[in-house]
Amino acid sequence: MSATYGNLIEFINQPNFEDNDAIFLTGATGFLGGHFLFWKLQTPGKVYVLVRASDADNARQRIRDNLEVCARSYNLPMLADSVLNERLICVIGELKSSKLGISEEQIAELAQAGIREVWHSAASLSFRWEDKDKIDATNLLGVENLLELASMCDIPRIVYVSTAYTAGRKKGNISEDYHAEDTEFANYYEASKCAAEKLVANYISEHGMKSTIVRPSIIVGPESTQCSGGTRFGLYGFCQEMYQMRDTLSQVKKTLRLVGDRDCLGNFIPVDHVVYDMLYLKKIGFGDQTIYHATNPNNIKILDVMKQCEKHNGIDCIDIVPVRDGKVSSFENLFDSKTKFYEGYYGTQKLFERSLPPHKKISLSDIDNYVRLFVEELEAEKQGTIFDRTQVTSWDNQNITVNVIGDPAKTPIVIANAYGMPVDFVTPLARRLSHNHFVITWDTRWVPALTQAFELDKCNSLTHAKDLIAILDHFDLPKASIVGWSSGAQVCLRTMQEFSERIEACVLLNGGVSLKNDSDIPMTIFEENLRSLLPKISSNRRMAEFYCQLIYGNQNANESDENAISSILTSTDPYLLYMTSMPFRTTESLFRYANMMNNLFHEPEDAYTTGVQTRTLVFGCDQDEVTHPLLAKALKQKLANAELVIEENAGHFAQFYDEKVAKMVSDFVNAKQHLTTQQVEAECL
Repeated sequence: MSATYGNLIEFINQPNFEDNDAIFLTGATGFLGGHFLFWKLQTPGKVYVLVRASDADNARQRIRDNLEVCARSYNLPMLADSVLNERLICVIGELKSSKLGISEEQIAELAQAGIREVWHSAASLSFRWEDKDKIDATNLLGVENLLELASMCDIPRIVYVSTAYTAGRKKGNISEDYHAEDTEFANYYEASKCAAEKLVANYISEHGMKSTIVRPSIIVGPESTQCSGGTRFGLYGFCQEMYQMRDTLSQVKKTLRLVGDRDCLGNFIPVDHVVYDMLYLKKIGFGDQTIYHATNPNNIKILDVMKQCEKHNGIDCIDIVPVRDGKVSSFENLFDSKTKFYEGYYGTQKLFERSLPPHKKISLSDIDNYVRLFVEELEAEKQGTIFDRTQVTSWDNQNITVNVIGDPAKTPIVIANAYGMPVDFVTPLARRLSHNHFVITWDTRWVPALTQAFELDKCNSLTHAKDLIAILDHFDLPKASIVGWSSGAQVCLRTMQEFSERIEACVLLNGGVSLKNDSDIPMTIFEENLRSLLPKISSNRRMAEFYCQLIYGNQNANESDENAISSILTSTDPYLLYMTSMPFRTTESLFRYANMMNNLFHEPEDAYTTGVQTRTLVFGCDQDEVTHPLLAKALKQKLANAELVIEENAGHFAQFYDEKVAKMVSDFVNAKQHLTTQQVEAECL
């Protein structure tokens, strides 16, 4: 079975875990430990988490803050308080202290809790040989203290999270076995993790316990979003060093030479794949071996990865050489000191054996997206957090994730995003509008998040319109202006027809709606392909699985279907492909998205325009590759109180790129009286 993000969602919703399950976890405020906790808490049982904190409230807040980061990285809502209260138990302590510094009362509680495994993911990420004593205090003494506690509490198994790079400078095939005593290492982090593996092996042998060692390769963010997920380690650490030095690097006239193997291969694995491996091992009882590599089937040349980092940092000066001929520049020495840790990645060629089921392959194109998004993340951090995220209980008691930005005292605007698309698509528009407005948007239910059960009987625009009204109620807003982009325009139309008294004004941006009673409205190739494929995909999950495999080249189909799939994925802006392709990444998301869009196509012929009196601005683009601009003109004719703007030399994603769109929206919403079409056009151009 392919261990993908979609299967992780399915996996945690299957009866793979017992209600009385209990584990002890370290590293929950870190990257992998935090992501593991986020998913484990969505399964039955309790998780006892070691936290360094001044008191219980501080401990819980530290865990909660990290879980929020994890949730955002998947475009998922934060775990409900009821889940945290039922399943999360914080244990105040410290790895470097004897018995982890845990009180005798809490040790007694742990001994009676029926804990089956200790999952140890905490570690010092320092790597300099001169910091050996400090690193040992966490990576070795901390392991000893943890093992002592496990023995005291009769916990039968230790699951130690190591690294695939405990192989050090070893080349070639790396087996799932302990490494030789004479292994050479690129840095002390590798050495300490290798020593800790053997420390665990010796201890469990002496005390009649069991152990499992999980060795991830270079962990990146979630596959589904390709954002960093909260880490600054591995690929991100190297890229960040480059980012921080890019102004200086741009001045380098000669090639900056890193000593290593130009053909060296790196192995990159998304964090959700590692979590899947960990939960899968638990489900199968940890199998019949001790060590497992959590790695990807595909290896990528490290030099190619470095070039992606260079590209997105706007520089081109780095190469890998076997030796440096001639004088070593002072800047090369400086760069060496800042990137010394990563020498282990490009110093030797390694091919990691793997006995667990294979994951979906990570390609250089994927890495390109990871790097680009990370650089954008670093840029965004300079400007502060974009959205505040919260959960709103909607009309049917389902929780939806809502994103807000701006001053709540200012004029409110609610943005209805396209069905199933990540909030990233409307983030630039929301940021620009937030200077003068309180901006609210939300993640459509069912997709992109997959946490809610899919309800086909509710799969229509009315459900989303009711969600919009529930959001207004949550923020005590009697009225608001609304903006709909792409298929989000259908939500706005339905809201205006059903709840006209709640809507002040509306702007429809490149609206993709079900207006069918004008036969002279042509369809774009993109829409023709969607209308051709989605009825097939939406028919059942088996067909969705078939087309999902077709997308990734694992299945063959007739030529017309293959061409249609290719066109859908490639005819839109390639820069935004990582977002537009999100609903196509798993069988379940594809099935849900197909039903959402297919039902949109089959809504009434007037697309709920009849009788709408709300002041509306219809915006279209003459280069729209998704929704034909003539549809915008037809919408203007159907709406009793509408104005039209057609932007020249712009496409479907104008709201993403063009600052004038935000000004147009703001001016229209704030208008005290009707503007003529000519006035609106003049304001925008």
